[in-house]
Amino acid sequence: MSYVLKVCVIGDGAVGKTSLIIRYTEGHFRESYLMTVGTSFAVKALDLDGTQVKLQLWDLAGQPHFSSVRPVFYRGSVGGILVFDVTRRETYNNIHTWFNEFSQVTGQLPFVLLANKVDLVDQRQVSTEEGLGYAQKNGWLYFETSAKDGKNVTEAFRQIAQQVVQKSR
Repeated sequence: MSYVLKVCVIGDGAVGKTSLIIRYTEGHFRESYLMTVGTSFAVKALDLDGTQVKLQLWDLAGQPHFSSVRPVFYRGSVGGILVFDVTRRETYNNIHTWFNEFSQVTGQLPFVLLANKVDLVDQRQVSTEEGLGYAQKNGWLYFETSAKDGKNVTEAFRQIAQQVVQKSR
């Protein structure tokens, strides 16, 4: 059996959504920041214990002025990845808003919370306990990631795919 899974990657602007997707799908990190305009997507094929999965990762712009176009892109999603930046508390504080915006269109889907930029240890403003606690309270998986050094990136994307496939069986 094989699956094509549309998963939206959401969160405030400049939290590292695009960098995480590039790290996962292309295996490298881009130092320069380029704001996503509207949306872009990438595809990664993977094997989950003999099940072939084509993971379509939709990278949605996080800036407020794109809020009116995002809901259109949520349609058809089978899961979500919400990213916040551990060095900017306001991005953590906005998690609930992002989840509500997404789930109003999609309903309750498998979800993963990513605390990104954990390589910036000295700049950290959100603790592991806070992020993990929020995820557990909502029944989500939680990963601390770094798009720069690749920490937990592959595992986080594999887990959302695994959750969606398990749910659809």
